[in-house]
Amino acid sequence: MARKSGKIGDIQETLKDYSIGIKDITGNDIFIRCLSKEAAKVPDYRHPSYVKHKLQDILSICILGFLADCNEWEEIADFARQKEKWLKKYLELPNGVPSSDTIRVVAGNIDAAYFYQAVVQSLEELVNDVHTAVKGYGQEKEILSMDGKESRASKRVSGSKGEIKALHTLNLYSSGCGFCIGQEFIKEKTNEIPAGPVLLGKMDLKGKIVTWDALNTQKETVESVIRGKGDYVAALKGNHPLFYKEVQEYFSDGILEGLEKIPGYYKKTVEKEHGGIVTREYYQTDETGWYEDKKKWKGLATFGMVKKKLEKPDGKTVEEKRYYISSLPVDVELFSKAARGHWGVENKLHWHLDFTFKDDYNTTAEKTCAKNMQMLKKIALAVLRIVQTLYSQSLKRIRKTIARDCEKELENILSALSSDAIKAALYKASN
Repeated sequence: MARKSGKIGDIQETLKDYSIGIKDITGNDIFIRCLSKEAAKVPDYRHPSYVKHKLQDILSICILGFLADCNEWEEIADFARQKEKWLKKYLELPNGVPSSDTIRVVAGNIDAAYFYQAVVQSLEELVNDVHTAVKGYGQEKEILSMDGKESRASKRVSGSKGEIKALHTLNLYSSGCGFCIGQEFIKEKTNEIPAGPVLLGKMDLKGKIVTWDALNTQKETVESVIRGKGDYVAALKGNHPLFYKEVQEYFSDGILEGLEKIPGYYKKTVEKEHGGIVTREYYQTDETGWYEDKKKWKGLATFGMVKKKLEKPDGKTVEEKRYYISSLPVDVELFSKAARGHWGVENKLHWHLDFTFKDDYNTTAEKTCAKNMQMLKKIALAVLRIVQTLYSQSLKRIRKTIARDCEKELENILSALSSDAIKAALYKASN
């Protein structure tokens, strides 16, 4: 398995070095108790006289079901019926397990946003705690990548309520932890541009680098990062035509040749990838005084360019150039990490939501229900990212493994979702 980047990659490499797997972790049910505790805080709008199933039981069943290769509410209900006896070890279930209709109705009438943030924060703390034990303090800056995703199958061209737009989400992905740490759902009659500052305003950005594509390169977004005491590396394209043209013209051949001679301003990599041999050249400059509107872009300190050349097996060559604005000082290693790392939000979050969790096939048109399903799947994806450090398998295969032997594998996972348990296994293996 290829080495992962970030904190989760460091943890995986360390566990691999000591030959520690999922069976070597002995913990407790701290994670399931965390789920129940936070789920109990979610406002429940059901009339008490009609409530047969506790909200915390329903949400916990959903996450465990998504881990066990379920993708729809009906599959979650089937999972709960088959594993009812085992589920009672951890959940109350005063009236047995809920039906798929009950799960769907509850999911369409709650706001799981606080629950999501609380659970993901606890998982983020787990990763940070273990990583500190593995690598110590003083790690490099964390990169947060912001990008939008559309759940295509939730769209309706016509129906009793007329056209329904697809669910559109703006996600914030942590390359260090390997999962989504926040999101903002886009309102029906707008786009993701105004959602960027709203999402970033809710997050702890201090000491972190935020990246995004050209669509979100807006003055308000840049300002929200600086206000949050973070840094940004933002792509620049034709949606700011004059700005883009000026930066493009600045990086002339003469400028590039000069930057190549200055240590810290230039970097070149050559890698073998699926499409062929890829050469990337990174250029960064702090010569920004020539740009007349510099003061309108808060914190603007450097411009960057990435030149990519793909040499295909058939002998054809494809070249492209990307341009960036940034609040970072000149440090081409950090700039290259941020520019390259941005694609993690597509490759490791959006792709897995569609390929591993079938989000793109989710036909749930009721927006609240669709939002909550996506958030619960993201929690399950975050859990899988963490326990993947203990499995030598892809995320999809881990879900299949769990589905084949739910009781055993889920109990192993519940034990592993404890920083104390992981650190204890590391201590035992190293002594």
